[in-house]
Amino acid sequence: MATIQTKRLASSKRFLLRLSIPAVLGAGAIGTAFVYPGVASGSTPTLASSTPSAVLAMALAPTQKVYSASVNETGNLGLPTTFLNSLGTSGSGGLSGLLTQALGGTVTANFWTNHAGSARVQFPSSTGEIDLYASPGSLWEWDSSTNTATSITLPSSTTSSSTTSSTTASSLTPAQLADAIISKLPQGSTLSLGTAQYVAGEPAYTLVVNANDPNSLIASVSIAVDANSGNVLGVWVNAVGSTSAAFSSVDTTVSFVAPSSSVLSFTVPSGATVKTMTLPTGSSSTTTSSGTTYTHTSYGSGFSTVEEITSSSGSLPTSNNTLLTSLLASGTPVTTAAGSGTLISTSVGSAFIGNNGVIAFGAVPSKVLLGDLG
Repeated sequence: MATIQTKRLASSKRFLLRLSIPAVLGAGAIGTAFVYPGVASGSTPTLASSTPSAVLAMALAPTQKVYSASVNETGNLGLPTTFLNSLGTSGSGGLSGLLTQALGGTVTANFWTNHAGSARVQFPSSTGEIDLYASPGSLWEWDSSTNTATSITLPSSTTSSSTTSSTTASSLTPAQLADAIISKLPQGSTLSLGTAQYVAGEPAYTLVVNANDPNSLIASVSIAVDANSGNVLGVWVNAVGSTSAAFSSVDTTVSFVAPSSSVLSFTVPSGATVKTMTLPTGSSSTTTSSGTTYTHTSYGSGFSTVEEITSSSGSLPTSNNTLLTSLLASGTPVTTAAGSGTLISTSVGSAFIGNNGVIAFGAVPSKVLLGDLG
């Protein structure tokens, strides 16, 4: 039986959502899409001497804008083999299905932006492509394999639909992942410089954010910063005790030329199926169009933040959700103060999926997660 520690105080710091493991849940309404990409170029560049604080300043204020990039997203989370084996046969499509497959492999994405509120992310696949198109006041997902266009409504609490639509579409890029950490460094973390490298053909410093958090399974996050422009070109999240990245997001090509407007614009094709979806807010309580209310609570802070989401439905959406069913079958049954459910443990985090609709996750060992639940 897992050792349960004292429940920690709630925290409003939620930057770790992009570095946690909600995508493994396969529950579209409450899963968060996030990335796990690739590899850098080979040799080591000779760069001017610098300091961690100077490289951090470069990353926070790039001198040149990246308008497009190709990104490799790679995951090596140590998920149960039975679950990973089910990904190829589950038949789950759409963006959530594609990203879930990246939990144990690599997915390629192409990204474009005009830095004026419009952006596009494209995921090529063997059956077509999946795209996210963002423009001021509009966010669309297009799945060519199913001829389906989904209009995504952002939370009503959003202060700027233009910037939020664009940020939502670009949240899978190295720059957005890094910004979630370096815009406000977690308390207790320290900075250092690693070995310089080439990424997407560009010479880059390697800024290392050392977690120094005994409650977290994240040891450090390595960030490749373009030595010429200050752009973030790659992010690697490193688990405690591991010699390889648990997941990464790495540019393979970058362009500093603005794309044409046709690349960023989207019109629903004639004959396509049109659906709608509303994203939940980051507030403590969200009610969807179906009437289900999700209550959100955070515990701890920084790299050891634990997120808990409770559903008013009192049950899990397992019907026609083969990915979630496979994940539950690969976990360990447990009983907590939040109810009975399934515990999923990986190299970089843990998740609890309750039979009553309670879901909790974080980049923490299972004993920390269970302790926060009760």
